[in-house]
Amino acid sequence: MICSHHRRWVPVADFHREPFRVFFPAATLAGFLGVGLWPVMLLGWTENFPGPSHARLMVQGFFGGFIFGFLGTAMPRLVGAAPFSAVEAFTLLVFFVGNVTANALGRNLVGDGLFLCELALLVGLLLRRCFSWLDLPPPSFVLVGLSFASAWVGTGLHLIGQRWELSEGVTMLARLLSYHGFVLLCILGAGGFLLPRFFGLGGRREFLESRVATPEWKRAFGIACAAGMLILATFAVEAAGGDRVAATGRAGVLTAYLFYAMPLERLRWHWRGVHWQLLCGLVCIPLGVLAAGWFSPMRLAWAHLELLGGFALVTTSVATRVVFGHSGERERLERFQPWLTVAAVLMLAGLTSRISGDFLPGIQRTHYLYGAACWMAGLVLWSVSVLPLVLRSDPEV
Repeated sequence: MICSHHRRWVPVADFHREPFRVFFPAATLAGFLGVGLWPVMLLGWTENFPGPSHARLMVQGFFGGFIFGFLGTAMPRLVGAAPFSAVEAFTLLVFFVGNVTANALGRNLVGDGLFLCELALLVGLLLRRCFSWLDLPPPSFVLVGLSFASAWVGTGLHLIGQRWELSEGVTMLARLLSYHGFVLLCILGAGGFLLPRFFGLGGRREFLESRVATPEWKRAFGIACAAGMLILATFAVEAAGGDRVAATGRAGVLTAYLFYAMPLERLRWHWRGVHWQLLCGLVCIPLGVLAAGWFSPMRLAWAHLELLGGFALVTTSVATRVVFGHSGERERLERFQPWLTVAAVLMLAGLTSRISGDFLPGIQRTHYLYGAACWMAGLVLWSVSVLPLVLRSDPEV
């Protein structure tokens, strides 16, 4: 074991090589702002309804920031390409900060435009590296491309809706694509490759490092692409009014793909590291999809089971593993982490309070306040436990 005093600080000038070091803290701040908008209104400090800004700060800021930091770090390594340059990484960060600032101020039109610029820039940075790729990316990463396409179309529809009135179905489709499709497809794409390793399961199939697509790689690529297209089709069905059909189909496809990508039958519950948080997050995603579709009058409440229960737990758990793995703290993932456990429990308590508030209209305001307070407290505790390590390097690298 390497003693902690042998670990060294990462020079700020080198942060661009591993963009998670700046994007993870920035995304955490965006999440804090996104949830914090509700107490500000509920306590009477403003009369502005925070719904649109809250949704964008959570998806484009909180989830988006973690996605950008993760992909900016992982993708160049996976394909044997050069890391981001300082100009590339910090230009992306400038767009991100502008997006979060605009949405926090209620300038959602500006925020959406900046988000599209972020997506375009990140895709361009990753595609530029195709000329120096030594290896093909994991086939499941086609879902990441579909997630970006989903976000592009959904956010583009939001922008169009600022000028021309859209039908109720198209407005719903914009929300589904930009808020749900973006994060869900990214989790499936990156998770199909990484989650088996995070759970210690091993993959159902291994792909040799090569620039040439093997028949096995093409087959896996095709299955991932088909799963992604089916999920996108369920959004169209839901926007057309087929809530239960869409929810059942989407939950079925994503569950089937997770079973295809990793041997879930080997999973065993334990409390070490972030294992149980990852497992709970994966379970919450299809449950939230089904609940929102089958009980559509309470769609917004149940959607938080997918968003704050599923997406948020998976996001913070993966971020924890990335930070620990890049700071020489991998051994901590093999031990019980009390503060991370408390943080996750607080987030789940906040989720429960938020959902129950819609079923208890007489005390809804109180439940919303409790929910926001618990979730933000959990995020603060997670931040204190994890984020200082972004300043540390891995002494073995």
